[in-house]
Amino acid sequence: MGTFLITIKAVGGHGQDRSKKDGEVVDFNEGGETTPDAVAKKFTDELKALSGCSIESATITHWPATDSEVVDDLVTGIRKGNF
Repeated sequence: MGTFLITIKAVGGHGQDRSKKDGEVVDFNEGGETTPDAVAKKFTDELKALSGCSIESATITHWPATDSEVVDDLVTGIRKGNF
């Protein structure tokens, strides 16, 4: 058994619960269950529940590698950065 990494780069419809600020817990379903954020959170939860994987980290990064970068932790729900 070893470590693996899944990376998906996509455009559009992301950044739910923008009222939450740095350090606050994000409601990933705030914009509906089919938003990229909600789907990514569901995938993370199901990967752990259905496959038994131990999730070391899972994040969704909005505007990666820019001054506006915001990172939402899909395990803890904590936001780093501000919209």
